[in-house]
Amino acid sequence: VGSLALMFGGELFEKIIVTPRSKDLGFVLSTVLFDVDVWNTFRNASQEMTAIDITGSGGLIVTNPFGLPLSFAAVQSRTFEGQMPQAGDPQILNTAVFVFTGISGTDLDVEGTRLVVFSPDADWTEPIRERSQYLTLILEAHSQKEQRAQLRLTPRPALAYRVLTLTRKDTAVLDALLWGWQSRIYGVPMWMDAQPLLADAPPASTVLQVSTSFRRFQAGGLMMFWRDMHTFEALQIQSLLSGSITLASRTTQNWLADGRTYVVPLLIGRLPSEITMRRPNNQSAELDAQFLCEVV
Repeated sequence: VGSLALMFGGELFEKIIVTPRSKDLGFVLSTVLFDVDVWNTFRNASQEMTAIDITGSGGLIVTNPFGLPLSFAAVQSRTFEGQMPQAGDPQILNTAVFVFTGISGTDLDVEGTRLVVFSPDADWTEPIRERSQYLTLILEAHSQKEQRAQLRLTPRPALAYRVLTLTRKDTAVLDALLWGWQSRIYGVPMWMDAQPLLADAPPASTVLQVSTSFRRFQAGGLMMFWRDMHTFEALQIQSLLSGSITLASRTTQNWLADGRTYVVPLLIGRLPSEITMRRPNNQSAELDAQFLCEVV
């Protein structure tokens, strides 16, 4: 007669495991989808989930296709879908708790920063102006010797270009972008590095066929699909090759490789505190957009 003794790995069982326990969404520019796995590791007992409680700011949605209350058989796992909408609070700090009676440690923390893409394209009748800002501290001794300290690892880019809208709908979108978000952070397209999508990307795609050679796409950076200023989707890049990009999350829209869908790298940037928009007539607008940007 013996007794059951836990060995290495025994701590895995007799609890509810939520994966991931924390999710950093980074910069949210479009609706972000991600999977949440809830695993009942009790080897000889079923458990019942009674609720999914979500608190905090940001607008997190957890889709439960199974209904409540939800029974988990012994060692059964179920997958839920987390969704962070495009619109909402600038700062995302949400906690979702999968409620099991008498069991703790079943929470999921979600954080991130919500951005808005500045989607009106550049007016190519005028060039895009790009500058790089360095920051160096010069220390001068009495002997006239100098010591220079680099305070910024990478130069800060600045983009300036002209935006022209010709319809009331386009002008209304430009107005909303300025009045609703001017004091916050934008996703700023690098229009000079835009590339056409080479193969269709249906919803839930994570790999795109696009040429990245000599273009400023980078792992960990941001990109967007763009057809016009009203039709776009921005996502984070996980990795890339010369002919493809792997995304950190799934696409939510259907993107066609018909010559009208472009893949554009994004920076994050701010407009100055004061801007001037010209109105040539009652339905068009002109703006000299100037963004001070950061490398993502």
